[in-house]
Amino acid sequence: MDTEARLRAALVAAGAPARDPGFALAVIRAAEAGRYKKEAARSVLRAGGIAAAAAALAALGLDWAAGNPAAFQNGVLSAAGLISLVGLARLMSARARVLMKR
Repeated sequence: MDTEARLRAALVAAGAPARDPGFALAVIRAAEAGRYKKEAARSVLRAGGIAAAAAALAALGLDWAAGNPAAFQNGVLSAAGLISLVGLARLMSARARVLMKR
């Protein structure tokens, strides 16, 4: 039954039309499909922008590292230490949250 036939049937009927769960589900699916397409496009654009920025920074960093190998090594080790520290802190906070819920 298309929308025109549904409208005609609703206008001709004496009482309120019966609820149609299939129609409600179709409307919800259409809304979610539209929202999903927008979110997917945003996600692809965001990831592409981050990848382009990372590639530009990597090119500049490698160019600079050729002339300053000691400073580059210190920077890499410092960054690795910070990443490890942040990962450990996140792991410990997640464990603490689980233990607090018990």
